[in-house]
Amino acid sequence: MPMRVIRTGEIRLLWDGNKICALAGSDLQEGVAGFGDDVPEALIDLANRIRSEETTIWVPQSAKQFFEDGVLKCACPECGHIKEMSGFDEVIAYICNNCGAGVDVGPLQENDG
Repeated sequence: MPMRVIRTGEIRLLWDGNKICALAGSDLQEGVAGFGDDVPEALIDLANRIRSEETTIWVPQSAKQFFEDGVLKCACPECGHIKEMSGFDEVIAYICNNCGAGVDVGPLQENDG
């Protein structure tokens, strides 16, 4: 069985009937979930399911935005491509022109601008 990769940066906690569900992924069909009577039990079940189903969770890194020669730029954490964000003072997300990844962007640091 091939390794399944789920791209997510968060684990959601929600009720599923009378059990707490710890969900990694967009939904129960596409993601992986653990269930329990309380949060620790649901998280432990989730970790066990990730291991037993040969699933890996890919946590995407946020791009860092920076100014260079007065132009705001971002470096894609997936491929390293530098994108110029002309006309913007700050960016929260973009699609990389090089690799096509959806990129979340971390906040601009005070000393960067």
